[in-house]
Amino acid sequence: MKKKTFFKTNWIFAAAVLVLAIITVAACNLPGGETIGDPIEQAKQTLVAQQTQDYFQTIVAQLTDTAPVESPQPTDEQPADPTAEPTAVDPQHTAVPPTAIPPTAVQPTATQVVVPTAVPATPVPTQIPPTATPIPCYQVSFVADVTIPDGTKIPTGNTFTKTWRIKNSGSCTWDDRFDIAFLKGTQMAAAAIYDLRTTVKPGETLDISIEMTAPSANGVYTSEWMLVNPNGIKFGTGPKSDGAFWAKIEVVDGKGAIFNFANSACTAKWSSDTESKLPCPGDRKKAGDGYVISEKNPIREDGGKENEPGLIMRPSPTVKGGYVQGIYPAVTIRNGDQFKALIQCEGGAKKCSLKFELYYKIGDGKFVELGEWLEIHDDKWNPISIDLSSLAGNKVEFSLVVWNKDTADDNIGLWLNPIIYRP
Repeated sequence: MKKKTFFKTNWIFAAAVLVLAIITVAACNLPGGETIGDPIEQAKQTLVAQQTQDYFQTIVAQLTDTAPVESPQPTDEQPADPTAEPTAVDPQHTAVPPTAIPPTAVQPTATQVVVPTAVPATPVPTQIPPTATPIPCYQVSFVADVTIPDGTKIPTGNTFTKTWRIKNSGSCTWDDRFDIAFLKGTQMAAAAIYDLRTTVKPGETLDISIEMTAPSANGVYTSEWMLVNPNGIKFGTGPKSDGAFWAKIEVVDGKGAIFNFANSACTAKWSSDTESKLPCPGDRKKAGDGYVISEKNPIREDGGKENEPGLIMRPSPTVKGGYVQGIYPAVTIRNGDQFKALIQCEGGAKKCSLKFELYYKIGDGKFVELGEWLEIHDDKWNPISIDLSSLAGNKVEFSLVVWNKDTADDNIGLWLNPIIYRP
């Protein structure tokens, strides 16, 4: 097949050359060739030569169009085009056969990963963002020991109130179907389970108070507690909601100051004649309903700074005859116990005129007055000492009260180091 095609193509080329030669000779031997100098004859000759050339090109074109054309067969070699100029071949590519990549070869698609521009590069973050941790439905966060911090020393057999401040850090609301339950350790409370009796939404805080009694033997005791949901499942602190909150005390022999009313101020229930429940500690800037504050180093009436704790009580400054009252959790009294304090106006309260009162209550009985004292600002203080032996063997609640006496202006009372002393 290659030789046949080659001969057909060469035959066309030879025929064209022969026709051109004959016409050229004929043109050269036309009659009248001797009149070369005649411009008309020269024009004729030029016209004849142009027509001859046009005629030759037409014949070559016709012969070329009528020649059969065969599709090239895939071969390892391909003959050179005889009509191509020698300079048309790039010598740098002659060493590679043109059939090395067939014309029908499939080209790489845009999905090839080897092409770096096919998929834009994604910036790599310098830090991997943390994965959000799901918030459990029921979870407790411990906020603070409002009363009886860990390690508090309590005399044997004494009653105290433990108050925790906790936060609902879960995603579900607590309500009165929930309970506070003893988990392990020494119970110290009268019951092992208590009703919640309130509603606490996620993110809100709650103060839980439980009355406890110190064991009769010296030592360190811990009482651990958790919350219980309506399905009876206990939950508490930590990422798995399995941690407890606790009371941890050291029980000691009952001697010296077995109870300090100033240090334990916020274990009491505070009220006034205008407000049934006062916050503890109070705020000096919000004296409208009265307030109570525990001071580590209060200022005495004579202007001196004290190194003993004090309980500052202020009735409402707008109510003549108004009062502030605190009722403390029960304390077990023994024979020889005494109530001691130094009562006075707070330093700087120049117009102070107050009445101080001390009450007690046993069980479900009524409050009974133990004593009352009037106090004005005179740069002096009044020492109080009351024998409590008549109450021995009982759990006794004490109440401290301060009244506005003659005026409501500048009335700020100070119980300096109020304690129950055991010799």
